[in-house]
Amino acid sequence: MSMLTGNTGDVKPQLLSFSLTQSAADTTTSVAQALPVLRNFTGAGANRAQIVEVLKVWFTWTSAAEVDSAQVALLGTKNKGTTQGAISDPDVFAWSSRQVKITTSGSFLSPMSECIDLSDGDGNGVLVATDNIYLQVVTVTTGVANNITVKILYRISGATVIEYVGIVQGQQ
Repeated sequence: MSMLTGNTGDVKPQLLSFSLTQSAADTTTSVAQALPVLRNFTGAGANRAQIVEVLKVWFTWTSAAEVDSAQVALLGTKNKGTTQGAISDPDVFAWSSRQVKITTSGSFLSPMSECIDLSDGDGNGVLVATDNIYLQVVTVTTGVANNITVKILYRISGATVIEYVGIVQGQQ
């Protein structure tokens, strides 16, 4: 069990929720969310750092226009501000995309809520060693300031100093 939890023994997942409303219609907007970890080294010889292990992410869009449009939400470890990020960016670990297409026979609307499972099938999730995670929303032709809520299922894990530095460097 110690390998599964990064030697913390924490097998009890927790939930973290936060939201973002675009600053105006169809703008690229980002928000930071602090992670609930202590940034001091603990354990034998003070050689382990607490990090977050993300298991699942739920994206819920609570507003969207009924027009031809596209909406993308990115969750990552780097603050992109108003510079549009991409799913291919190495710091992005989860994303949600929606497309609304109005047709003569009606409209197609992708789901308003979706769950992204980041575990590997053995209970291991994506390790995040930064102080914050960042949610960015990018929309096109919605005509409204969209809102999205993110709920993250995570647990606290542990990493040696060398692992911690490597993860941080890879996520910046």
